[in-house]
Amino acid sequence: MLSKRWAELGRAAVLPFVYLMLVFAEQSGAIDHLRGLDQVSLVAENFSLSYASNACKPIHPDNAAWKPLLGLIEKYSKVKLRPDKTPLTIARVAATFSAQQPLEKGEISEWTAPSTPFMVIYRDWSAKRGETISAEDVTVVGSIGDLQTWIAQSKGEFHVLIHDIVLGVLTLGNLCTSSAFAS
Repeated sequence: MLSKRWAELGRAAVLPFVYLMLVFAEQSGAIDHLRGLDQVSLVAENFSLSYASNACKPIHPDNAAWKPLLGLIEKYSKVKLRPDKTPLTIARVAATFSAQQPLEKGEISEWTAPSTPFMVIYRDWSAKRGETISAEDVTVVGSIGDLQTWIAQSKGEFHVLIHDIVLGVLTLGNLCTSSAFAS
């Protein structure tokens, strides 16, 4: 009987520790890293550049952001990918509205309209080669602003999972532990 109470007390102590570790993992960015959202955030930042040397660099299947980015597109885009073709490149359309502003020490501030579209291309394509792309090889899936919203939405949904659902399970577990001590 005494060992059962010690086991319940141990469980009661471990559950809040697990919750705190989940909060720490989320706040430190470890969960975003495991989910690949840190890499997708870098893609969104790159798609927002128009003047930097590596601005709006296309993404290919060997890029670390490929799978999580495709996952966001499949989950949140209102436009569905073509089922008869395999995506091979994700790229931004040329910006029609952007600006740059010189700053101190030779630095430059730049801005690209969040409404600038980005697309899934069903063939290997690089902007540097200057190839044209036929309409049948492209699906415009959203804009830079959409991508930033999808990243925030994904983080928010995972936050709900961690904080609301896990907190509920931990609270229920502690209630069960408390009732075990009351018996």
